[in-house]
Amino acid sequence: MTTPATSTAFSYRALGADGRIASGTLAVESRAEALAALERRGLLAVDLTAISAAARARPAIPASDLALGLRMLAELLEAGLSVNKALSALTDLVPRSWSTVLPDLQRSIREGKSLGAALRDAPAEIPALVVGMTLAGEMSGEAGLAVRRAADVMESASETHAAIRSALAYPAILAVVGTGTIAMMVGVVIPRFSAVLADLGQSLPRSTQLVMAIASLVRAAALPAALFGVAAIAAWRAWTSTVDGRRNWHAFLLRVPIVGTVRAAASSSRTALTLASLLETGVPLRQTIRLAARASGDAAIGERVLDAGARIETGQRIAAALGDTQAITPLAVRLAHAGEESGRLVPLLKHAAQLERQRSDRIVRTFVRLLEPALILCFAGVVAFLAGALLQAVYAVRPTP
Repeated sequence: MTTPATSTAFSYRALGADGRIASGTLAVESRAEALAALERRGLLAVDLTAISAAARARPAIPASDLALGLRMLAELLEAGLSVNKALSALTDLVPRSWSTVLPDLQRSIREGKSLGAALRDAPAEIPALVVGMTLAGEMSGEAGLAVRRAADVMESASETHAAIRSALAYPAILAVVGTGTIAMMVGVVIPRFSAVLADLGQSLPRSTQLVMAIASLVRAAALPAALFGVAAIAAWRAWTSTVDGRRNWHAFLLRVPIVGTVRAAASSSRTALTLASLLETGVPLRQTIRLAARASGDAAIGERVLDAGARIETGQRIAAALGDTQAITPLAVRLAHAGEESGRLVPLLKHAAQLERQRSDRIVRTFVRLLEPALILCFAGVVAFLAGALLQAVYAVRPTP
């Protein structure tokens, strides 16, 4: 039995028991399941439409902004405010990136949705872990505490992203400066120098001739290469916007050395943390698996998590199912197996999430540290070759009688 790789989004308008019309979106596997989900909510579908991948693409709130907004929302909820009043109070407190989300959240709450469902259906991309933790908190009657925990997770993610961006700042500046220097030499210095030598009628060393030939080729190919690059990026974006394209692209990245290791570790960390957090708060396993698949951040890994969920429903143990489908790394599988044997699945899954996050961060930081000297050597070598060829031509020039 294999569960479909990804869910399908449906927009709906439905009639409630009180005669009011409710609207929103559902992420389910089929139209029949969408109808069943609405019936469980006591809603009668009036209109149900599948949303294309391109249409349901939603902008993401920066992790730091999301963490700050969740932290403030948790404070208000724990102070005793209702969800609707807490959201109203957030208007002047949260970052601007929340401006497109808050009105929709308030409308969803007024229509009778829970806070977790409102976050799930928001016009911005809210991480599945945040949605799942909020839903679980509402089920246990501790929505404020659950939102606070979600804020803690997002703050940790924000700190990691900030550290990586900071580490990449110097290599990025170095790459821009080096590329600009080489472009100036190829596009300005060498053509002018070539014209001067041609006027002198001097024969040039082979190294200088090679440099000038390369410069001419680069200048001639620059525009076609730029156009081809733009077309290739547009085609890639169109391909990865489809379900199959995104899944195949992520599967390819998982096979790339270093990149695949980092993605697998990071996805395992998110998956394990989601499983642990939702199992801890009593979310049904079927829903936990779906949210963990979304939270993995990788379409190929998400497919494996859903496949593992199908195996678990047939009676296979959680660790064995996750290991057989390669949904998480071997280290995480071993810790999950130890957790099942000892009755401490949740804490050991959280420990696995922490270890895999640290491993992915460590690999990225090591790569960045190696990237700096590699860029310096690369650009220095190219500039030295160009300058050496030009100087050799200068020294080869002989005055004409």
